[in-house]
Amino acid sequence: MKEYKVVNLNKAIHMSRDKDLAQMEENINALVAEGWELQQVISPNGLGGVMIGIFFKEK
Repeated sequence: MKEYKVVNLNKAIHMSRDKDLAQMEENINALVAEGWELQQVISPNGLGGVMIGIFFKEK
């Protein structure tokens, strides 16, 4: 059975795309280190800004 987790990958939006990407990468790596596997990254508005990560792990 899989357990899923939905996470806001960039809680604070910066004026720099590089800072946004660095924050997302840090958040993804932290969850992967806890045993979660990244399934998908989505942008609800399709323009950037908020990015949602869907993670799972086997129980």
